[in-house]
Amino acid sequence: MFDAKKMGKKIAFLRQKNKYTQENLAEKLGISSQAVSKWENGNAVPNVTFLVQMADLFHCPVDAILNFESSALYAANFNYEFTILSKAPVAEYSGSKWPKSIMLGSLFTAIKLFFGLEERRNHQNCQMNDDSEYILQSAISSICFGYSYAPPEWIRDSFLIYGLDYENLSQQDFSEEEFIEVARKQIESGYPVIIIPKEYRDVIFAVGYSDQGRVLKGLCFLDGCDDKNIKIDFNQLNQCTGWYRNSCDMLILKPAGKTLSVEQACIKALHNGIRLLLNTEHSGKDKMRGYGMVIYQNWSDLLKEENVKEADQIHCLYPHAFIHYEDKLRIKQFLEMSMNIISGIDKEYLALAVKQYDEIISFAYEIMMIAAQLSTIPKEALKDKRSHIIERLRRSRELEEYALIYMQKALANLSD
Repeated sequence: MFDAKKMGKKIAFLRQKNKYTQENLAEKLGISSQAVSKWENGNAVPNVTFLVQMADLFHCPVDAILNFESSALYAANFNYEFTILSKAPVAEYSGSKWPKSIMLGSLFTAIKLFFGLEERRNHQNCQMNDDSEYILQSAISSICFGYSYAPPEWIRDSFLIYGLDYENLSQQDFSEEEFIEVARKQIESGYPVIIIPKEYRDVIFAVGYSDQGRVLKGLCFLDGCDDKNIKIDFNQLNQCTGWYRNSCDMLILKPAGKTLSVEQACIKALHNGIRLLLNTEHSGKDKMRGYGMVIYQNWSDLLKEENVKEADQIHCLYPHAFIHYEDKLRIKQFLEMSMNIISGIDKEYLALAVKQYDEIISFAYEIMMIAAQLSTIPKEALKDKRSHIIERLRRSRELEEYALIYMQKALANLSD
């Protein structure tokens, strides 16, 4: 229901924020200051012409003036300055709570919920946040296929299924004040910003600000941190101070003008995933930061080296055992989803690939449990544990090679 008093409060807030007095604003609009006072007290309502003029003066959409509730969170746990509500109410998290180590999967889930694009609703018509979008985006972004490897062009596909695009701005190209202003204006326009630090820090999905943009308000995500990645609650936002002082990039969200179908995105994700998983070449100094089949060989080599040295610890299990388990789990789940999403796929071959991943996941779980219990394993048993892991990795590689053959056959008639 339209509320003139709430709209009046919003006009007063935006006027003060943009450093206009009632007299200044009245002069800009060619009316009396008494007319502005009546609007702000809720005793009168501006016509469409004045709304458009004020939106231009206040650097905000007309919708932000008309609907006060759409741009303020009175119930949130911080002092209100400027926060934009998600476009539809969001129910409490309803999926399994672990593992959620992939930051991008959770971030894109939050983006979909923010823009009100999730069709699944509970009895109160709130968007339901389950695991499906997380699984889907973990694959479209290629993360689950490649041990935290994701080329930028595949990230764009993750936005395109929502009809969104982005522009990547580097902090080094702006002064501090300019960078803050870009974030502030973007949020005021109704589109959030994503702050991606260069170091291992929280990625901020910012939907509001205070202190003229020096404090961003939003959700925080972090690779490897399940607790942060499962919390998508637009009523309880984090306050991120001094964000502009950390070396970072800013993603500016904007309409794409087109939408990539989920089916086509899944086809592309499978083709891209197969290419990543087939990789046998190593690059870089860290043997565990590659992707594809080379990981199995590198991991086994590191374990063998530790056995030769009779090392008193297994150094190459954390966090790799947990990453390995979740990645293989997400691949399997994505293949199962693809059976229902991709109309022309060969389901029999895809089912055979899923069967291989069932066994790979069981081995990955064993390795992960060894990593979780590492502190309790006697030193004299470490050599046998390493040998056990090496055998599980050897068998997993064989199974994944078969899975890749089946995936290729399933996609034989579908180009990317």
